[in-house]
Amino acid sequence: MALPGYAGNILHVDLTSGKIRKQSLDANLAHTYIGGAGINNKLAYDLIPPDVEPLSPQNAIIIGTGPFNGTMIPGSSEVMVTHKAPLNGAFPHTNGGGYFSHFLKSSGYDHVVITGRSAKPVYLKIHDDSVELCPATGLWGKDVFETTDMLRKKHEPCSVIPIGQAGENLVNISVTQIDKGGTLGSTGLCAVMGSKNLKAIAAMMGTKSITVAHPKRLRKAVDELWERIKEYHLRGDLLKGGAFAMTASWAIPVLAKNSSTLVPFPPEIKELQDEIYKLHQKSRKKVACITCPMCDKDRVDLLEKGVTTYDTAIFAASAIMTASAAYGHRAEGSPLDRYADALHFFDVTNRYGIDRVYSLQGLVDFVVTLYEDGIITKGDTGGIVLDRSMDTLLKLAEMVAFKKGFGDVLADGIVAAARRIGKGVEKYVQNVIKGQFLFGDPRMTGLGPMQFEMMVYPGRPLGVAAAMGAPSYSPGWPVKELLKQANRCGMPEEDIKRIYTEDSFNVGRMAKHGEDFFNLFNMFGQCHRLYISRFYSMDIFAELYSAVTGVEVTPADLKKTSERVWNLWKVLNYKAGFDRKADEPPDIWFQPLKAPDKEYTLKDYFLKKELTRQDVDGMLDDYYDEHGWDPKTSHPTEEKLKELGLNSLVS
Repeated sequence: MALPGYAGNILHVDLTSGKIRKQSLDANLAHTYIGGAGINNKLAYDLIPPDVEPLSPQNAIIIGTGPFNGTMIPGSSEVMVTHKAPLNGAFPHTNGGGYFSHFLKSSGYDHVVITGRSAKPVYLKIHDDSVELCPATGLWGKDVFETTDMLRKKHEPCSVIPIGQAGENLVNISVTQIDKGGTLGSTGLCAVMGSKNLKAIAAMMGTKSITVAHPKRLRKAVDELWERIKEYHLRGDLLKGGAFAMTASWAIPVLAKNSSTLVPFPPEIKELQDEIYKLHQKSRKKVACITCPMCDKDRVDLLEKGVTTYDTAIFAASAIMTASAAYGHRAEGSPLDRYADALHFFDVTNRYGIDRVYSLQGLVDFVVTLYEDGIITKGDTGGIVLDRSMDTLLKLAEMVAFKKGFGDVLADGIVAAARRIGKGVEKYVQNVIKGQFLFGDPRMTGLGPMQFEMMVYPGRPLGVAAAMGAPSYSPGWPVKELLKQANRCGMPEEDIKRIYTEDSFNVGRMAKHGEDFFNLFNMFGQCHRLYISRFYSMDIFAELYSAVTGVEVTPADLKKTSERVWNLWKVLNYKAGFDRKADEPPDIWFQPLKAPDKEYTLKDYFLKKELTRQDVDGMLDDYYDEHGWDPKTSHPTEEKLKELGLNSLVS
């Protein structure tokens, strides 16, 4: 009988031999690592050699759910995928929503481990004990949305993780969407699937149910959560406008010219944003992951332009649509034209399966800037004139997806592209950490927890982990508000006294405690978008986990378990070559960022003090010290590993 909160099995699929086997989930494994990212990390550490070639059959794709998936807990939709990434050789965490986690568990599986390489294109169909590798000849060559629609027609109700043409062609900046809505796979998951001739994974709705240890206790906790959610003052806006409702008025200038300058918004920015948001509301149909109380995703039918698309990142369109001089969109034209341009671009990249946020847009700016400055010419681009027009942007997206001509140069990401272009252009690679462009620049916002976390997050630059410990999406929150978040995240009182003063806080030390809280979302299978995660605390997590599993835990217990999982993940990435040097800030941060009316320099979170590289190095020292890691190498110390019960990791 499965443990409460768990389906009870790990599914192993060998694509080379076609062998499929079911392994019982070990109770000690679940208690030690909880699930999701936790058990994924342990499986990856045991099954994937740290020096394995990412596109070889020996690399594994590990899919994991947590004990909250399959329950009524709001936002419990996330599935976690772990693999060695072809973009940078790291072991990143990548997760997405939709229905996949719930459907997988309804067939009796908590985790799936996929190894080997099929001789011919296949897709994996999972339905209870009927797990099959099915021919994908009719699917190969189809885009992400087409593949999803075709598998739904054949297996509905089902949830689909597909790849598009970029994944098929082993593009390292490929990405996909679960159920045409949950972005998944930044750093090249789809290239790994493509290298295995695995076109898709379809999890059908199974016949098995998840038991919970204390149903009435869980219902009470969930009812209390729902009361708070229903009172949230922005929920009505989110239901009407999706995530775009929270960002439609953002006016953050866009970086261009290899992160050396800002493209300002036009004077009529407010009027443009208002009109675009009205168009969005009129054209939008709500899409939600299972158990989501916000319906933040979108299907958009822009009838005036004949555009229909799905997207999880329309919320980012505010900047892209109106600062088009940076990335190919119109610098003039009506709100309708701008909105249609953005939707068309989103639709094309989503269908091909190209990561535009952390890779493509920065790559386009990089090579266009080189072209504008005369560093590269048509002789380097295969005869293509590089400019900032929409036509060029769409042409490059297609060339990347199919690795045609100059697109083949860009397909493996910024670091590989600079190496292949040659001419010393590596020195122009800016605002890049672990092979990806950063989402934002701390010279504009100050170096707060979110910006610091982009440096140190294992595997890829993701800032949200430390932001859990402080509402630092916007700079300058008063310390008293930050202290509320510290308490919510379960930071012990003695640590709060060390880290916070009346008017400031230690960014590096605080980041560690934000990670402890954030990591639990990835272990439980819980959505961590800010308008979902805000309703959860370490105390609530302890109550929910105890009610679901019957294992009574305190917030301190969960914090230590999360720390154990994070340290295992850190060691996994360290063995793959990601030491302290991989966490260091890019040189461009210490150079002025030019705007038409001023220059921005790197400052602290409160924008009071200019920061030098020595200051940031000190933040890293504090961060490693707070973790119990060697500040010279960033590797967890022997004492820390033993304290967390990770004795087997001590070399």
